[in-house]
Amino acid sequence: MITIDEVVALVRREMRGKARRDTVLDESSPLTDIGLSSLQIAEIVFTLEEAHGATFADHLAANAKTLGDLVVLGNQALAAQSR
Repeated sequence: MITIDEVVALVRREMRGKARRDTVLDESSPLTDIGLSSLQIAEIVFTLEEAHGATFADHLAANAKTLGDLVVLGNQALAAQSR
């Protein structure tokens, strides 16, 4: 199961000090508002796919707007894989 904590850790790693440590990141945090580029979002998706052995639907991942969207998409991919 992909958790918001896992996604937040990946975002902080991708931001590498560009985001303040006290910046609140949660399910409702917009990906673009926290300064993530589309390449950084793709890297986070790839890392989640590799870590969990799942494949996100590309068109859905490209339309993710919040950190919570990434969690939901990842867990949907995991659920579809286990069927």
